Amino acid sequence: MADDPNPLEEILRFHAEKFRGSPYAGRVARLARTAKRIPAPLLDDLATLITQLDDVQLVGNDLTIHLIEVGFCDARYADAVEFASALRTRLQRYIRSAQVAEAAREDFRERVGWWKMAQSLWGKSTPNGR
Repeated sequence: MADDPNPLEEILRFHAEKFRGSPYAGRVARLARTAKRIPAPLLDDLATLITQLDDVQLVGNDLTIHLIEVGFCDARYADAVEFASALRTRLQRYIRSAQVAEAAREDFRERVGWWKMAQSLWGKSTPNGR
């Protein structure tokens, strides 16, 4: 079905809603709005890489951390195609090098832990009070 959202579109929509109060919520919303434009071959590449990597936590943390960086920090992507292409590049690096994947896992554990702690301290407000 042509109008059915692709899996990445669903993830981006979820995060656009979740981060709607973030300082840069519009950036995440733009990613969600442009996700229908992600070419099928790129989506297929992502699906293949995710299956090959077989690490749900690493992939989920990667997506979440990079979307937090879009919504709350200075990360910018022109559209969802650029975001998906960057994800593909990161996943390829994780598959090529176990050391890169392990470093990312450790970094993400620290960053996710920090983010959870910050959210509990700030409640629904953001780090910079917006």
